[in-house]
Amino acid sequence: FSCTMSVEAGEDDKLFGSVTSHDISRAFELEGLKIEKREIMLEEPIKKLGVYNISVKLHPEVTAEVKVWVVKK
Repeated sequence: FSCTMSVEAGEDDKLFGSVTSHDISRAFELEGLKIEKREIMLEEPIKKLGVYNISVKLHPEVTAEVKVWVVKK
């Protein structure tokens, strides 16, 4: 699974703010996939544009990878 997030960014691709697990959860919900923010294994908020592979803990013994595209608005 993957989702694209359009965010405000400066010239050097740094975000005005950051993308958190809560933001990622909402983006997937808009795509029709329910992922709780506590299931998203994000070590620190995303602060630059790019493509990120993020682990999602579906079950104590099951982890999946999702792709999040952070693009300039």
